[in-house]
Amino acid sequence: MRHPDQSARATYVREVVRLYLATPGVLGRVRRADQRFAGQLFDEGVPLYAVQRALTLAAARRIHHNGFSTPLSPIYCLAYFAQPIREVLTRPPGHREIDALRETIARYWPAD
Repeated sequence: MRHPDQSARATYVREVVRLYLATPGVLGRVRRADQRFAGQLFDEGVPLYAVQRALTLAAARRIHHNGFSTPLSPIYCLAYFAQPIREVLTRPPGHREIDALRETIARYWPAD
């Protein structure tokens, strides 16, 4: 039987991976390094909402920065989001800002 913290850690890692794979611009493949990084986020006490907001922030920024240029290459690893996660932890975006970022993403990556 797993220790309760291990169970919580495994659940957290699965949720981070699910959020990562649902992020526009991500390759769609999960590597061991991605799972390790998600586990490190759990160990550091990073809340899931911060991870989710950081993924949203980074995806929307890629849309804004890309503008009219050629398509960007896919994001190959979860660690790509390390800086946006730190940013969200130090200066959390408000609900309105997150809603606006989600609207931007929805315009460029409509749900299937």
